[in-house]
Amino acid sequence: MTIDVSSKRYLVVADLHIGYELELSSKGIRVPPHEERVAREIVRLGEETGSQVLVLLGDVKHRVAGYSWRDAIGVRRFVGMVGSSFEEVVVLPGNHDGGISELLAGLAKIEDSRGIRIGDYWVMHGHTWPHPDCLSARTIVIGHTHPTLRVRSEDGAVRTRVHLLLEGTRSRLARELASRPGYGQLVEGQRRRGRIRLVVLAHFSPLAPGVDVLELRASPGTSPLLRSSAFDLLRGEVLTLDAQPIGKVGAIDAEAAEG
Repeated sequence: MTIDVSSKRYLVVADLHIGYELELSSKGIRVPPHEERVAREIVRLGEETGSQVLVLLGDVKHRVAGYSWRDAIGVRRFVGMVGSSFEEVVVLPGNHDGGISELLAGLAKIEDSRGIRIGDYWVMHGHTWPHPDCLSARTIVIGHTHPTLRVRSEDGAVRTRVHLLLEGTRSRLARELASRPGYGQLVEGQRRRGRIRLVVLAHFSPLAPGVDVLELRASPGTSPLLRSSAFDLLRGEVLTLDAQPIGKVGAIDAEAAEG
């Protein structure tokens, strides 16, 4: 997705999982390194959208704790490839990004994992609760959850990556945040009226596995924002990768139950 602020455009993507092929290799599955393929696609999108800043919403790399020399080569190679096409590369660390600050020192700007505001948007990876300053934004944008949809045809069924668009109220989100340890005072004075949207971006990695939208809330890896009562998942809109509406999660659930 892109975000426009004044005369600057931000290209926002999530969950690259560079180095995932190393895990597959340990299981006997041989897949060539995919950082070059991912970099080419991001550069293409940057040129197509006229974006000046690249924002990576976490899980830039796949290894959770630290990194190996092969991880280091892949991640630094990726950022080096895309860096020449953008004025700046910004990273909001995810749960897979242990050591990312050291790894990308001098190559990217590393921000707080609880998110930052870009115009009317609050962007973050999504594995943790956002900073209460998110209540001042109109839309929260996260990755982390890897939403997919099972698409059936005469030849069988395949899983396709999708985005999600949900709505909630600031008052309910404020209550959820106020119950977090150390967040009570931070919520005081924050905006509480009106509605707030949540965009869940599809994982950009062509290799990383996904979670069916009908199983997201029960998944242990789901964002706390989706597990909370702040946003209604069943009324959420499922979108294709080019942001075309498919249907409501609840309607898809009902259809699956009938099938």
